[in-house]
Amino acid sequence: MLLMPGFFALVAVTVGLALLLRRRARLTASAIADKERVEQLLEESELRFRILTRATNEAVRDWNIDDGSVWWNCNVQTLFGYSEEDVGPTNTWWSETIHPDDRNRVVTSLQALMRRSEDFWSGEYRFRRADGSYAEVFDRGYILRNQDGRAVRMIGSIVDITKRKREMELARARDAALESARMKSQFLANMSHEIRTPMNSVIGMTDILLHTELTPEQREFVEIVRVSGESLLTIINDILDFSKIEAGKLTFEMQDFEPRTVVEEMVAMLREQTHAKNLHLSAMVAQDMPVAVRGDPGRLRQVLTNLVCNAVKFTPQGGIDVRATKESEGDTHVVLRFEVTDTGIGVPEEARACLFQPFSQVDASTTRKYGGTGLGLAICKQLVNLMGGQIGCRSAPGQGSTFWFTVRLEKPGPAVSLLNVSPEIAQRPVDLPVPRLPADIRRRTRILIAEDNAFNQKVVLRQVREMGFGADAVASGIEVLEALGRIPYDLILMDCQMPEMDGYACAAEIRRWEDGRKHVPIIAMTAHVMREDRDKCLAAGMDDFLSKPVRVAHLGSVLTRWLTASATTAAGEASVPPTNSADTLSPSPSVDWEIFRELAGSDAMRLQKLSERYLRQTTEQFAKLRDAIATGDAPDVKRIAHSAAGSSAMCGMNPMVALLRELERMGQMGQLADAPRVYARVKDEFTRISQFFRDHIEAATSLKG
Repeated sequence: MLLMPGFFALVAVTVGLALLLRRRARLTASAIADKERVEQLLEESELRFRILTRATNEAVRDWNIDDGSVWWNCNVQTLFGYSEEDVGPTNTWWSETIHPDDRNRVVTSLQALMRRSEDFWSGEYRFRRADGSYAEVFDRGYILRNQDGRAVRMIGSIVDITKRKREMELARARDAALESARMKSQFLANMSHEIRTPMNSVIGMTDILLHTELTPEQREFVEIVRVSGESLLTIINDILDFSKIEAGKLTFEMQDFEPRTVVEEMVAMLREQTHAKNLHLSAMVAQDMPVAVRGDPGRLRQVLTNLVCNAVKFTPQGGIDVRATKESEGDTHVVLRFEVTDTGIGVPEEARACLFQPFSQVDASTTRKYGGTGLGLAICKQLVNLMGGQIGCRSAPGQGSTFWFTVRLEKPGPAVSLLNVSPEIAQRPVDLPVPRLPADIRRRTRILIAEDNAFNQKVVLRQVREMGFGADAVASGIEVLEALGRIPYDLILMDCQMPEMDGYACAAEIRRWEDGRKHVPIIAMTAHVMREDRDKCLAAGMDDFLSKPVRVAHLGSVLTRWLTASATTAAGEASVPPTNSADTLSPSPSVDWEIFRELAGSDAMRLQKLSERYLRQTTEQFAKLRDAIATGDAPDVKRIAHSAAGSSAMCGMNPMVALLRELERMGQMGQLADAPRVYARVKDEFTRISQFFRDHIEAATSLKG
């Protein structure tokens, strides 16, 4: 602990001068003769010392060790609240103001130092204030000795460090809390990975088995395993979500979305489950529901899905009705209300108080009969609270229940875009089609699977081969690079955690290797499912993201999207000569109509709205892309092309995606010489897409009419 610089220098000069004068008086005959002069200098030094102590904000004391007397400056009164009469004239007063628990330690330390002939002492202890409270202080002093080396005087100062020490303790507590949160977050990520990895094998193998020839009894057994695996995964997700909420690590997206679409998708996803129990499931969205809002559609869907699944679980007959309305609206926000009403067993009044508490259910028999963790409603409550809303329940035994909640969402900006989510993180429909690539293309396609878990390696190999693709598997990033040196693979399914070289480092090395050559799509395939994990994959150079357990349908959709884009790129490169002409177009269809219809739900009005939004957003992006190319801004070319390719891939514009990926690669490499030619082809392809929409949307609308 340091003194104030001015006082530190003052003490050093005073003590130094005193020692020098005493040494001169001891060593030279002339000093003895000039004793009066020496004493005069000492008196002047002492006077300066007394005057200058007034300038410091520390409590300064001058202790005459021979007679025990102590002189204090006025700060001992100012800092600790004493009056002049309260301050004792001897060192005994100082020692008695030290906290009893610290006194022996401090006094013993000082006495030991004086016996060792040392000249500097310091210590921290508690010093009593006039009001009886204690201040944390730092005390330091310089000791003067006589000709025999005996301590005769100590000049020192006391600093009140109570506030500083409290700030340090708060900082340590904050650092400890941050470290604890970091460790919790790391534990969640590790637990998620360790659980999902074996679950990938369980669910993946049951998917494969269900696509083989089985006897009715075998199929029943496999179906039981599949349903049990899905139930276990739901429980795992509940526990992880609850843990993330507790650790403060739950993240929310902020994007424009349609509330009506969230409700419709949830109903479509759960309709089969309700039909299996012979229950009806209906939804009503009020006419004044906003077309678009800004928030997290995934979290909203999660709450709705949980409430409807609960209703299905506890409803033996009848059905479930979902109702969505606008409760209120302001200048910048809108409050939406959702209700889920069932004809189920109901909830007794005394049990409703604990419905939204963690690990609680109506009674013990509920756990045995219906299963579950008792976390679902607690998670719903936390999510709703984080979205600025409330949640509650109305129910009576035997008369069904109505669970309701509200959320406060932002109004979207003036230019609403519902296609700004990249395909890497887009929530795709649950039941996706298997690859629609022609059989000859599938046979020629070679996929490399990087997975160090032997069971998962077999699962993914079998899944990919069942789709008709050629596939090989390796167990580390080093083996990936070696395999790429031997075979020109068309796509890589990359696990992120592998020995020797992990997936992130491997992807970055592959991108460095390519350096203008053919772009090989890399799909992350990992049990880490947090948003930061997805961002890390994309930052490493990967193109898409698959979370484990990997479903056959989702895997097929991703492979279709990226292999179609790669095939289109290859066809374009083969058919277009390296000239400045831009009159040659890809012969493949501009839009994968099946993917686009699937995205829009095959509803004619939604098809029209989605196409209009895509065309409007892409037009704006292309204007920025043109300017970036004209000014030679390679980073902007890369960023804008990547964003446009994302929305185009999600909507099935495969030829467009291939051209945009080429521009993205040029931007990444900083080589824009050929960018104007490729941009011209992009604009021509966009014209084809616009014409395609005019033809097909009009046809779909006329058929509906």
